[in-house]
Amino acid sequence: MKRKWQQHPFFLLLLPVFFVFHGFVENCYFIRFTDCIPLMGIYAGLALLLYFAGWWLLKDKVRAALFASFFMGFYLFFGAFHDFLRLHAIFLHRYSILLPGFILLSILFGVYLKKTGTFFLRVTLFLNSLLVLYILFDGAVWAWKTVKREPAGFISSPLLTGRCDTCSRPDIYLLVFDEYSAGRTLRDVYHYDNGGLDSFLKDEGFHIQQKSRSNYYITPFSIASLLNFSYIRDLPHPLKLEPEDLLNVLEPIQKNEVVNFLLSQGYDIVNNSPFDLPEHPSRIDQPFIPVKTKLITRRTLTDYLIRDLGEWFTAHLDKAPVPSSINRVGRMNDSFLLRTAEESGRRSVSPRFVYMHVMMPHWPALYDSSFHRRSVEDIIRSGDIPKNYLGYLPYVNSRIRELITAIRKNTGGRAVILFMSDHGYRYDPHGYNRPDLFYNQNAVYFPDGDYSLFYDSISNVNQFRVVFRKLFRQNLPLLKDSVIYLETATWGTQRLINE
Repeated sequence: MKRKWQQHPFFLLLLPVFFVFHGFVENCYFIRFTDCIPLMGIYAGLALLLYFAGWWLLKDKVRAALFASFFMGFYLFFGAFHDFLRLHAIFLHRYSILLPGFILLSILFGVYLKKTGTFFLRVTLFLNSLLVLYILFDGAVWAWKTVKREPAGFISSPLLTGRCDTCSRPDIYLLVFDEYSAGRTLRDVYHYDNGGLDSFLKDEGFHIQQKSRSNYYITPFSIASLLNFSYIRDLPHPLKLEPEDLLNVLEPIQKNEVVNFLLSQGYDIVNNSPFDLPEHPSRIDQPFIPVKTKLITRRTLTDYLIRDLGEWFTAHLDKAPVPSSINRVGRMNDSFLLRTAEESGRRSVSPRFVYMHVMMPHWPALYDSSFHRRSVEDIIRSGDIPKNYLGYLPYVNSRIRELITAIRKNTGGRAVILFMSDHGYRYDPHGYNRPDLFYNQNAVYFPDGDYSLFYDSISNVNQFRVVFRKLFRQNLPLLKDSVIYLETATWGTQRLINE
């Protein structure tokens, strides 16, 4: 057995398996193991391609495996290496030094492998054994995390009573348009008249909560609070959130109270959002690998190059490759809008809860005020500025009118429609400590036209407390309407989750 572990370079394939499995264990509350299998296959295929290239150069399986593993290690663990140098080596983390330096080391390593007479038996045994031990250790950590899960960061929600058989149980459409500021904020802060949308909503029978506020201005926190009608607790450093805080808040969305209660009332759930809901995962289409594996791949060489150099290439080279996230957001928005409109026209025996969440008018502002599609290069060069955000609103408003008109027509006006945003526009060159970040769109439509339970300054945490009180006779006390300032230590992680 020992002889096999000395002679056969199992470490070539164990390395990508360890990398993906370790990333899965770190994020096992948010990723299914089956999502990781295609990623393991992709990295294993890349390792084999490098191995065959090394075999052609070195004519030895162990040397070829060492050469391929050298490249794979640099690619997979680039983020950790880059960040270490950035903190401790002043300038060595710069791509102009780091990438040429790696190429030089690769050439020297290749020459050494070609000329040395060493058989690398001990190295092979060490690498094979080390990676197996790492994988076994991660397996133990996974088992421990599965058995001992930390509770979600919410106060205990009030007990909801059982099924209401005498309630009408209408279809409910929750339409979330990300980062859409309230009309009063657009008027008072950005001097933008959005009265046309307000007039449309009123004509359609909506009641607008003019002073509505979100409780948080970071999307996952806001949605988690909305769908659990509770504030988030146990945040040790609200003004310096770590990546773990942003990831941990996804679990309460996956298990949220609103969807679980509606399931108990016999509702079908339609999820047209980027978030997983109870028994209904997100249906986002992603090329090659599932979206959640971005939590694993975000520190690889490719992701760092796109993150740090993508905009530079786009700005300086006419035919440079550009990040695909902008076009992906556009496809996601169009898909969710279309699916929601089509769902409203589908007949169903059971009542439905349809949750749609689109990145509109959130960056990237894909259209200008004349409804012309902006180029990716223009979007990246100009950035997220009020001019682009406000110019995007006419197009966004046209899609809102189309969708609401379709839902009202297809359902005969019998569906409840909650038109909301998770928070307001976040642009501020001087920071995020502004109250207008929280003022959000909030307009509701009920077939009976009775809005007596709603009040002008309602916040998202009380939205479904009022809705469930009205529709299902739930005695849910209202919470104090408060706003909580949050700030991320690494803004890039929030961008990852939002996109």
